[in-house]
Amino acid sequence: MEREGAFEEVNDAIRRLAPEGPATEVWEFFCECPNAECHVLVSMTLAQFDERRSTTAPVVAEHHLAA
Repeated sequence: MEREGAFEEVNDAIRRLAPEGPATEVWEFFCECPNAECHVLVSMTLAQFDERRSTTAPVVAEHHLAA
């Protein structure tokens, strides 16, 4: 299994186990980039995570988006 695939599964498990809470509550997810040296956590609400997943875009840290 590739690194980004593994962290995608972990992030999806976090989402499944996360209780529904306040819309502003922030959770930590793992960056799903392919860089094995990247260990950045991505802070987002459950709604932001769900929106990202609905577009099939990976959860990636801000520094990857700027590149």
